[in-house]
Amino acid sequence: MAALTVLGTLHKARELVHAGVCDGLFEAIGALRGEASGPVRDCAYFALMETAAAGDGVASFTTLARPGEAALTLLDATIARLTAALH
Repeated sequence: MAALTVLGTLHKARELVHAGVCDGLFEAIGALRGEASGPVRDCAYFALMETAAAGDGVASFTTLARPGEAALTLLDATIARLTAALH
């Protein structure tokens, strides 16, 4: 199996949070250590923090510690931001 990219890591982390396997963002990304390298996981964390810092009302830094719907909102916003940057 190929190693996950940053976007792949964020998508997989979203699946883990949505399924209730992991409570929050950091736990979900950390759980992917067998599939995503340390630098890829670090980039995923930084991408989430960058989205939270953008201050566009989608999410804030407090969202990073919240489980459930808030975490999914931040993951969705980060995935959308990175995907838009690729196109």
